Amino acid sequence: MREVSVGGATIGGPLGSRSGLLVGSLFYDKHSVVKDAFAGEFDEQRAGELLAMATRAAGRNGVQIAVDVIAASAEAIARFLPFVAENCPLPMMINSSEAEVHIAGLEIAAKYDVLDRCIFASLNMDTEEAELDALRKHRPAAVMIMANDGADPTPEGCCQFIEDFFVPMLADIGFDTAIADLGTMDPPSVGLCMRGITAVRQRFGFPAGCAFSNCISQWTGLRELGREYTNYSLGAALVACRGAGADFLHYGLIEKTRAIAHIAGSAEVFYGFAAHEVDGVTLPSGHALLKMFKLGEGTTS
Repeated sequence: MREVSVGGATIGGPLGSRSGLLVGSLFYDKHSVVKDAFAGEFDEQRAGELLAMATRAAGRNGVQIAVDVIAASAEAIARFLPFVAENCPLPMMINSSEAEVHIAGLEIAAKYDVLDRCIFASLNMDTEEAELDALRKHRPAAVMIMANDGADPTPEGCCQFIEDFFVPMLADIGFDTAIADLGTMDPPSVGLCMRGITAVRQRFGFPAGCAFSNCISQWTGLRELGREYTNYSLGAALVACRGAGADFLHYGLIEKTRAIAHIAGSAEVFYGFAAHEVDGVTLPSGHALLKMFKLGEGTTS
């Protein structure tokens, strides 16, 4: 299994050898902290509080967390990315549906010397040549690929899609490893993602995961039960995907971090203990096993 280092985080490797990378989003266009999505105007005090909370949650629970920095314009990413970089030590995703925003994000990251903390999110079938040129010029720590083949979302279909489409693209820009996002269509499709995550890790060795949060909100029956039931199912999806080997787990809004970090940390105690006891893995310092359930010396590097 291949590993990717992004800032102070390491993604990939055998299950339990380190915690999966939790990803929470900040600055999407309807986020409560955003005042003007295109101008990049936002509530700096509240955004700073959320980043501080996520940083504390990572340390307290012994888990790895990244901030998904979402921007609608080049002007917005020029304000959002430096703010996150200056106000927390966590890895960052440069995320947008627009090529010009991706390019601006890479340029800003290079200007502030934080490319080593950034994940480009993400390469897909609509990626433009200008974006590839920008990636050649400003190399981030990692790139993400949108690996779900809509025509064949089975594990075999996704693997073939990676082989045929993404492997040549990655080679062209000088990457031999990517983080594969298996994508979700609806709540039941999380099960397909789990199978796909396992298949991609086994075939390519790439770190893999999904944004299960994108579809849990579509589960209309949960809303009738109450908001807390949506969060219960979100936590269930997280633990299930992690058990399938998911290396990154997108849980939605950064406001959910405190509860999500506790759920993930609890699971990492189980996975980490098994990795140590059965596989002989030396766990990294700060692992959930020692943060949430202290076993003393001898389990970490």
